[in-house]
Amino acid sequence: MELYSSEKFNPEELALLGRAIGTVSQGTIVIGRDGRAISRYGKRALAVGIVSTGSTIMDVRLIPLVALKDFGKKKDYPFVYVYYHGGVKVEISGIDAEEVETILEKRTFVEAAPSDIGATVYYPNALEDILHDVIKHYNFKLDMKALVDCMNTPAVLLFPRISEKFSINVDLINDMMTSYLPPKPKEVFLQKLAKGSYDFGLRFRPDGIIEFYKDGDVKKFDSLWSLMDYLSSLITW
Repeated sequence: MELYSSEKFNPEELALLGRAIGTVSQGTIVIGRDGRAISRYGKRALAVGIVSTGSTIMDVRLIPLVALKDFGKKKDYPFVYVYYHGGVKVEISGIDAEEVETILEKRTFVEAAPSDIGATVYYPNALEDILHDVIKHYNFKLDMKALVDCMNTPAVLLFPRISEKFSINVDLINDMMTSYLPPKPKEVFLQKLAKGSYDFGLRFRPDGIIEFYKDGDVKKFDSLWSLMDYLSSLITW
């Protein structure tokens, strides 16, 4: 769920938010980000706050939010994700948001002694791990054409691995994951999808939801696994 949103970049606020998150979690927290520089710096501010409470960070760096959801579930760790979409946003899972907000309001943070400051473990292969698991698990070929709207998120990093493995001819739009410009609107995607010879369309929303479009129907997925389960059902024998 979205825990924080601000049109301005305020590292002091993010550091305090990190202190509240670390106070609630008191364990290992996975942290990731999108492709903008502001998200990288925002993640650092959050990380400083989290480790100040004695909590440990597993930093997976650049990753699509939907893949981070799957990675967090695989590792059974809560996660924090920093991204930019009309402002700086922070998404969390596995952490009590109301408790975080209460601690933030009252400033009742855990303050670790210098010798107990939390560690940072870098794990840059999280996306590769999830892609490897998905590609190893499924063995189907769609032989279809798809329009994919990455909405200027790191979802672009899923391709061409997924498209090559499952035989999907993909056209990408809004694939500039470092851009601060807003992605072309949904109407552009729908118009292109209707006019092109596509079998289906995908939109990877910044909030980690995947929208699937086919024959006027729309389905939503919050996991690469659930998307792949559905895509496998499209095979015509």
